[in-house]
Amino acid sequence: MTDTQQELPPEAMGNEKWHDTTDALWMRSSLSNPDAEAIVEVAEFDDGFRAVRDGKSSEKGTLFFTPAEWEAFVLGARDGEFDIPEEYLTEEEIKIQRGQTEVEAAWVPSPLNTPEAMAEYHRRQN
Repeated sequence: MTDTQQELPPEAMGNEKWHDTTDALWMRSSLSNPDAEAIVEVAEFDDGFRAVRDGKSSEKGTLFFTPAEWEAFVLGARDGEFDIPEEYLTEEEIKIQRGQTEVEAAWVPSPLNTPEAMAEYHRRQN
């Protein structure tokens, strides 16, 4: 075992999808409700892998996706595969889910990003 492998956190051991998220640039939807129980945040890595976490409870862990897995997820989401049953949604959320509103969502940086990640975000914006 190399020194690098010994320094990895336990969840990285044997996990071929694991990426270091220390200074990852986490993004969330502009439609995220700060009062919600959870907020989905996504980080993209240079090799196309993605990481997903709960932006309200990041200590719960991170899921990692290969580029192919991410593409399958996005296509499923576009097809409504993961839509929330409407009885759990507000009227506004129902309209958004049905595409019946002019609300536009955008990716915005997480307030939990490190200063290094925010510097990278601003560099990409310029």
